[in-house]
Amino acid sequence: MKIAVLGAGNGGQALAGYLSLKGFPVALFNRSEERISYIKKKKGIQLCGLIDEFVPVDTITTDMKEAVTGAGLIMVVVPAQAHRFMARKCAPYLSEGQIIVLNPGRTGGAMEFRNTLLQCGMKKRIYLAEAQTFLFVSRAFDKMVRISGIKNSVPVAALPSCDTDKVVSVLHRVHESFEKAKNVLETSLGNIGAIFHPSTMLFNIGRIESNREFSYYYEGITPRIARFLERVDNERQLIARGLKINTPSACQWLKKVYSARGNSLYELIQDNGKYRGVGSPTSLLHRYILEDIPTGLVPMSSIGHHLGIPTSVIDHVVGICSQLYGTDFRKIGRTVDSL
Repeated sequence: MKIAVLGAGNGGQALAGYLSLKGFPVALFNRSEERISYIKKKKGIQLCGLIDEFVPVDTITTDMKEAVTGAGLIMVVVPAQAHRFMARKCAPYLSEGQIIVLNPGRTGGAMEFRNTLLQCGMKKRIYLAEAQTFLFVSRAFDKMVRISGIKNSVPVAALPSCDTDKVVSVLHRVHESFEKAKNVLETSLGNIGAIFHPSTMLFNIGRIESNREFSYYYEGITPRIARFLERVDNERQLIARGLKINTPSACQWLKKVYSARGNSLYELIQDNGKYRGVGSPTSLLHRYILEDIPTGLVPMSSIGHHLGIPTSVIDHVVGICSQLYGTDFRKIGRTVDSL
């Protein structure tokens, strides 16, 4: 089965290398030549960390038609704010029966991707799904890609959910960690990145702006910051319950996904060895804000308001970041109306 990987960032490179290592014919697409020029020159990807091997990649391209034509599985691995772009870009070249998986969808990814395909006039029968999180903990640096962790559990749901069994059966050929979720509301409201990323970056913004490197999870999340993250997470869980969705708390998620041990969020993060080596952002223009607020906290807040569930902690984070960045994240973010 040919697999197309759309996006050659940290995750896309790691996934393309891993899939190639497993023997799949892989087409790695990136919209700009700059990021993939070195990979094209070497005709492959150097993995390190858990897997230390140079892996040839069949196709490395900026041509979407070349990437997706003949692919049985299309893995979209881009920041969630690029989902609309990828949907518009690939729509003309999709064929009947192809499976598209957003890795991850964040909050509302599959719905936004579907809506964009429909706006492009796409009428072919495809299978569209979103993962609740990304399979790897990975970083691209110095012309290598480090995979420092593989998650034990990656829930996946298709839209509509009657397609989930088919999608997960194919994903099991990729990795056994993929598992069936109830529906895309469950995967969307299981978006733990929106809990860990924006607030942690906000509370460490002085260190980031002054270029003082630190371990993002181990040093960036202190006991008091961890307690704040738990308050953000409590609101996420209230919203999920308002939609009759069962979703694990951030603490339960760390125990299941990483086998972490501890009695509090702080203890669990400190115990999670798979966060070792994850450094801090080097720029304020980072996906931890630019992705996780408009495609994470904003849609959660919007759903909460729609249901009459208070989201004051989430709203404060969105409001402060909007003022700091001079961007109306509510205006550009996913909402009940836009989805």
